[in-house]
Amino acid sequence: MTLTFSTASLSEQISTHLAQQIITGHLAPEEKINEAYWSRQLNVSTNSLREALKILESKHLVEIKPRRGTWVCGVSQDQAEQLYDFLFMLFAELAARAAVHWQANELEELAVILPELADCYAKNDIARGHQIVFETLPNMLKFARNDYLAKTIVDFVPLLQRYSYLALVEETSELHVTVTTFQNLLSSVMERNSQQASEIILQYGKSQCQVVLRALEKRELNKKEE
Repeated sequence: MTLTFSTASLSEQISTHLAQQIITGHLAPEEKINEAYWSRQLNVSTNSLREALKILESKHLVEIKPRRGTWVCGVSQDQAEQLYDFLFMLFAELAARAAVHWQANELEELAVILPELADCYAKNDIARGHQIVFETLPNMLKFARNDYLAKTIVDFVPLLQRYSYLALVEETSELHVTVTTFQNLLSSVMERNSQQASEIILQYGKSQCQVVLRALEKRELNKKEE
C-alpha cells in the first residue's frame, strides 16, 4: 500500500492510517508495532513511521518505550470511565455553547448527517456510521468559541473513537441511539435550549460508557476462557 497525496504531512497520513487500525482493533491492545512491516506495507521510511508513532503517542493510542519499541496502549474499564466522564463534560459544554451562539447556516452540517446515519443503521453499516460521526465532529468545534476547549477535545478524540467503536460492535443498536441523540440534540440547539442540549449529551455519554464497560468485561472473560 502507498499513501496517496494529501495536504496533510506524510507522518500525519501514516498516523491517521495506523490510528484507524488501532481504533478498529486490527492492531490489538498491547500489541507491539512491527516498524519494519509497516514501513514496507506503507512504502515509507522508518523515520517517517517513527514521526507518525510520536503523533499517535500524543493521541494516547500507543506507548513508545525507548530502545525497546512501540506498543499499542491497552484498554481498561477505569480508563474508559475517566475518559467518558471527562470528555462528555466538555461535549456538554460544547452543546450548550452551540445552542447559545449558533448563527444562520451553521447547523446545516449537523442536519445533513442525520439521514446518512439512519441509512447506516438500516444497512447495519457500523464502521461507516462510526466514521460519519467523527468526521463531523471537527466542524462542530467552531461552537466552542475557545481554542483551548477545542484543542483538548481534539487531542482525546482518537481515544474516544477507539472505545466508541467497541460500543458499536458490541451492541449494534447503539447506532440507532446515536441517530436519536443527534436528532434530539439538533432540536434543542435550534430552540436555543442550552440546558437541554447539555443534558442530552451527558446522558448519551453515560449510556455509551456503560456499553463500553460491558464490552470490556466481556473481553476479559473471553481472555480467561482462552
